[in-house]
Amino acid sequence: MTTREGGCLCGAVRYKVEGDPIVSGACYCRDCQYVAGGAAAYGSMYPAAAVTVTAGKTRTHKVIADSGAEVSREFCPRCGVHLISYNGNHPEFKSIKAGTLDDPSGFESQGSIWTASAQPWHRIETELPSAERNPDPGIWQPPA
Repeated sequence: MTTREGGCLCGAVRYKVEGDPIVSGACYCRDCQYVAGGAAAYGSMYPAAAVTVTAGKTRTHKVIADSGAEVSREFCPRCGVHLISYNGNHPEFKSIKAGTLDDPSGFESQGSIWTASAQPWHRIETELPSAERNPDPGIWQPPA
């Protein structure tokens, strides 16, 4: 079983994830643009039980997204780096922000969501599946 580790910029919060991601991709919603400083947010979704904070404690910020779902974002209370996200409608999943992995070089996007909110200067990977808002179930196939 694959184990990946990651953490925040200052090192106060560390996490690990067990197994392979269910899906990985880019989100262009306005909330993610704010969190990512203007870019898309790149992340990988895992079963919630596969994600464990191993050092430190995160703080959680909750918002109601354009989809109507409550979205929670866990971040480091010291340096402010956003590490983990989850949707209140699907608490069985958690997403890890790709840039917070110790080795993010293995991240591979499978597509993009919320492209209707993308800025004209964003470069969406048009050869991959995309959805203007939340994707239809099955748009991305989990790894075999």
